[in-house]
Amino acid sequence: MALLLLQIGPAGTMFSLVVLMILGCLSQEAWSCTCGPRHPQSVFCDSPVVFRGKFIGQKDCAEREHWTEFEVKATKIIKAPKEFDDIQFVYSPKMESLCGYQHPSSNKSEEFLVAGSIVDEKVYINSCSFVVPWATLTLGQKRGFLQVYAKHCDCQVKQCFSVPCAVDSPLQCLWTDPLMRRKSLYASHQATTWACVNKGDNMCIWNSLKSRTYANSNATAQ
Repeated sequence: MALLLLQIGPAGTMFSLVVLMILGCLSQEAWSCTCGPRHPQSVFCDSPVVFRGKFIGQKDCAEREHWTEFEVKATKIIKAPKEFDDIQFVYSPKMESLCGYQHPSSNKSEEFLVAGSIVDEKVYINSCSFVVPWATLTLGQKRGFLQVYAKHCDCQVKQCFSVPCAVDSPLQCLWTDPLMRRKSLYASHQATTWACVNKGDNMCIWNSLKSRTYANSNATAQ
């Protein structure tokens, strides 16, 4: 934050404080964390770690200053390297300006879908991470995370923010939900009900997660 002092008579001190406050606001805006939208399939395929779990505690990280250690109880490891088969902690920077994650719920029994990365052999999340209550996901999204996405990470969801837009490869599916400018793209049509799947002939297409093909996953998707 820059400090600008302009002493102009008796009112100089007050003017300095006003300038300091303005610059502080501008600095916070400049340093704020901006997160781009991602289709849930992209979230899954790009994340080294994906699990269902409960946040049961948090404290300052003893090993690294300015980090928060979240204690979690993983109820299902969906995707992770072998050495992460028992996830007990996830870590995040404290400061919001460094994209620090702030857990929104005090309910220790509430399950979340957590997609994180690995930093220094620890599971890392930030304010841009896909960390959402499991109960808020649609049945299609649950099927995707538990059964479908992992089989089709050779496909790529390409975002379309303005027209014209087109795929660059037969292995891409065009995600047009961003054109609708909705507040939550995770709740939009293609994000909730479609997956980009490989047909088997080196071509990927959108396929409905409501399809009978995935009907046998109803029990595990609850």
